[in-house]
Amino acid sequence: MRYLFVTVDGGGNLYPELALAGRLAGRGHDIRFLGSRSQRVPIERGGHGFTPYVSAPDIDATASETSPIKDWASDADTTFAAMCDHLWFGPAGQFAADVTAELDRRRTDALAVDYFLYGALAAAEKAGVPTAVLWHTTFGEWDALNRGLPELNAARARTGLPPLSTVFEQYRRMDRVLVLTEKSFDFAITPQPLPPNVRHVGPQMPPGSGRASAEGESQRPPLVLVSLSTTYQAQEEILRRIIAALGTLPVRGLVTTGPAVRPPADLPGNVELSAWTPHAEVMPRAALVITHAGMGTVMAAMVHGVPMLCLPMGRDQDGNAARVEHLRLGRVLPAGTSAAGIAGAVGDALADPTLRHNARRHATSLRADLAADRAVTEMEALTGVAGPARRH
Repeated sequence: MRYLFVTVDGGGNLYPELALAGRLAGRGHDIRFLGSRSQRVPIERGGHGFTPYVSAPDIDATASETSPIKDWASDADTTFAAMCDHLWFGPAGQFAADVTAELDRRRTDALAVDYFLYGALAAAEKAGVPTAVLWHTTFGEWDALNRGLPELNAARARTGLPPLSTVFEQYRRMDRVLVLTEKSFDFAITPQPLPPNVRHVGPQMPPGSGRASAEGESQRPPLVLVSLSTTYQAQEEILRRIIAALGTLPVRGLVTTGPAVRPPADLPGNVELSAWTPHAEVMPRAALVITHAGMGTVMAAMVHGVPMLCLPMGRDQDGNAARVEHLRLGRVLPAGTSAAGIAGAVGDALADPTLRHNARRHATSLRADLAADRAVTEMEALTGVAGPARRH
């Protein structure tokens, strides 16, 4: 079957989508992506076809100077307005036009659309192609999003669709909403009960994920992985304090900087930098993960049973960190904590057997989710496929 994934450069949203796409491709399906030009390399590296947007905004989440959404330099209300105007609702008509053109260009049996691309979902509804919404954060229906309803309805009118009374009706008109986390990670799911098309399918991880971190627990000195946002959040200063903290401890530090920031010039002898290291390679060796609490890193640490120290910097990260703390899988510090405060928290976390026990116990159930692969099952159900497909 032919699947079209519709995405945009939002940082951590692409990697779970690529993991799901790769497993579908492994079962014989044809996969292509419609997305931002900055996503071309990882998508094509995964072996999938790629088409860039023509009408929709060409977003590069690592380009701090040209980004229209500067959440690191704005208050929450300003950031939310910018997201509405420049991504979620303002360009809904352009996203709808690009999806319609791509569906006209090549036969598509099913769509997988990132959940905040409302215009793309409207185009899918108009085309009548079976569609799964890929929800890569915790699930919720937030009333504040209804401020974008006029723009969404305008895009729907141009597409030839009737107006909606809330933005959430758009999701309920789709065949599936696949929440790419485990259900226990959602504090309070609204509405109660869940809409009938919503499914929690567990975290989406690349091959090799899920090995437990027993190796990391026995290694001395222990390995502490630092994994902050792959997109820009003005994280230079917090990275400096984390590195300084690790330099005072009997640990080995591996700091992944991502493409958005320049690495610091001076490093302690026990700290190593890497622009990017696959989580599946390093997590089994880690005794602790220091993270901004982005969903991708949190899910990877949970799957591998590694305790976390969370320093959220914005976006959905405060909620993710609160959930980590609630499940007793890690600890939370303010992003402005001093190097000495970070060092103390790292030492306490490494010495806490309860964190290690809880993380390993939780990972056992998550690995069962990975083995069941409900996301692939749900995607194949859209097209009536049961079992591996033949290539078309």
